[in-house]
Amino acid sequence: MKFVAFSYLAAVACALQVLPPVAWNASGLSGEGFDIRAVEKKIFITSSFATRRDDNGLTLIPPSAGELAETFRQDLQAVTNTSWVLHTVDAFPDTETGIFLDSVDVQQVNLTYENKEPTEEGYELVFSADRAYIRGSGARGMWWGTRTFLQQLLIHDLGIVPAGRTLDAPSSVTRGVLLDAGRKWYSPGFLKDLCTYASFFKLSEFHYHSSDNYPLNRGHNETWYEVYSQFSLRPESAKLQGLVQRSNETLSRAEFEDFQHHCAQRGVTVIPEIEAPGHSLSITKWKPELALEPKDLLNLTHPDTLPLIKSIWAEFLPWFQTKEVHIGADEYDSALADDYIDFVNEMAAFMNETAGKKVRIWGTYEPSNTRSISKNVMIQHWQYGQSDPVSLARDGYELINSEDWWAYMSLKNDHMPIVPAPYPPSFNNTRLLNFGGSDGRQWTPPLFNPYNLTNQPDPRRVQGAIIAAWNDNGPDATTQLEAYYALRDGIPTFASRVWAGNRGQELNISSLSESIRVLTANAVAQNLDRRLSGDVDRDGEVLVCWDAMNENDTTKVHLGYGSKGMNYSLELNVTGPFTLSSDDATLKLEFDGSLTFISDGWEYPLRSVSEADGFDPAYPGRIWVNETTSTHEPVTVPLGSLITIQTDAVGGSRVWIDGSFAGRFEVFVFGGKNTLFSWSQMVFVAPLEWVEGGIRHLRLRSYDEHDT
Repeated sequence: MKFVAFSYLAAVACALQVLPPVAWNASGLSGEGFDIRAVEKKIFITSSFATRRDDNGLTLIPPSAGELAETFRQDLQAVTNTSWVLHTVDAFPDTETGIFLDSVDVQQVNLTYENKEPTEEGYELVFSADRAYIRGSGARGMWWGTRTFLQQLLIHDLGIVPAGRTLDAPSSVTRGVLLDAGRKWYSPGFLKDLCTYASFFKLSEFHYHSSDNYPLNRGHNETWYEVYSQFSLRPESAKLQGLVQRSNETLSRAEFEDFQHHCAQRGVTVIPEIEAPGHSLSITKWKPELALEPKDLLNLTHPDTLPLIKSIWAEFLPWFQTKEVHIGADEYDSALADDYIDFVNEMAAFMNETAGKKVRIWGTYEPSNTRSISKNVMIQHWQYGQSDPVSLARDGYELINSEDWWAYMSLKNDHMPIVPAPYPPSFNNTRLLNFGGSDGRQWTPPLFNPYNLTNQPDPRRVQGAIIAAWNDNGPDATTQLEAYYALRDGIPTFASRVWAGNRGQELNISSLSESIRVLTANAVAQNLDRRLSGDVDRDGEVLVCWDAMNENDTTKVHLGYGSKGMNYSLELNVTGPFTLSSDDATLKLEFDGSLTFISDGWEYPLRSVSEADGFDPAYPGRIWVNETTSTHEPVTVPLGSLITIQTDAVGGSRVWIDGSFAGRFEVFVFGGKNTLFSWSQMVFVAPLEWVEGGIRHLRLRSYDEHDT
């Protein structure tokens, strides 16, 4: 079922672009074009290709082309709201219309990465009058071709796609997104949905940052062992249970295997990371005798440290269905560079000997004159001052570009006053589209240095790039869905540039915003936007209307709408305490008049703020402590009242009681190095699965925040 009004799309289709963009060639093709409505609802795949599994990807569980074709069939049914049948055939029938999947003729077509290495991720897509051909250089190539196919349908209003042909392949093998699950819990369902979303725009990796801790230089840090830390994988060994602080916020082996399998079935490999010897508070809380100062650093000279880290990896290596893993190795004490380098090299050898896996680490300043990191270790650069990508490339290292100036987000709030790069709360597309402040210069994977555009590493050493969403502000600063909101527009933009590199199509800036809006709203097989069926986001439209059976009825009622995401206005006529709930959030009014949203176990009471506060365009949603008239005190709500909640990205979830502004739901955020304290907006979905208690009437509308 589609959510964007396609009559509107028809008017703008000529201006829209698929993401990543492709070059179309209509030469030699006749006819008006391919009409999805007119062809037989059949997908054909050759039997010789259906059994093919890629050899050169990172996953150890590569799906066959036939499995990917079945996933495509399901996606196509959802997009067209029509039943399709997949046929495996020895040869394509001459008289049938529909969609035809096969391998590309490698004798006729040479598909490579930008470094000239052959790729299994390239494809040929042909639209003719009554047939569409998708041919891949591998199973994944065919899969990426189906993403372009679906996007073409969407931007052409599920109507006629002009006849044409494209040959397309990624510039880089590494095209990824990192999610920080070491400082915020994410459910298996959310992880799989985010992977599905990333796949729609041809990202190839999901970097799962599984362990970390809240920064020790922030917050209430007098007692280091009470600072939030997370090890998000649940070990099966009884000897490792000390790693786990909240078992309900961990993934079991079955859940992690399912996550990996789900991603692999959409062309994406999960790259797991377990952090050490820094960012290791989950370990040092359990084994304080292994800690240095600060307490999240492991003492690598202690005889028990290395055996413990190896035992942790030995537990989880059988879980990890990938040829490469990430051991962290981030921000360790540079005075201990020799110990650090020995640790990295020992772990790299251990991974190779134990499981045949290659190791990635974060670029870290390690000024040793006697040792060097093995050239078999891939280095993920993230900040100048920590590593120099030019020198690393010159020394023969393979690199991944995660330069924080363009690639990093600090979910909810930036790092003010930490420099050099105050990370934005949402991905900053401008830094990709005008790299280094150069107007119109679109970023490519070999571009690391935004300050000196001529000082870049050898592109032949660059494997690709990964963007990163970090939870440095802690587990309560965001909901799970707010991580998606921060990434939503950035993923298609980044995916387009990391796919295109220096040889592919640049983004058409004039239609980029509208193309993102249309394609994100219709990205298949997930509903991270939490749209309701038939929700077309027209301002003021009533989406849900519910009335209690009688004035005294307080029984629990199943509404069945799930959740409604941005933007919405929720009106509640209440006569007493109530609970509205869904899998995403709970809204409760208590007998004492406290109105509270609950998400991931964290409680957020309605607090008093000035109606004009929180709209500084430089710091959206942020209210600085002691610089406003907002008191941030909890608000008492009359048990008999009209409650109106309006929610959008900047305003957050704001509340009016009987027509008068009352405040918003918010979170206190410690600034970088415990300076510049502020309160920030919380963006909650409207929970609409269950209602219980004193709600008499419920109305849900969509609205445009620019009109409020």
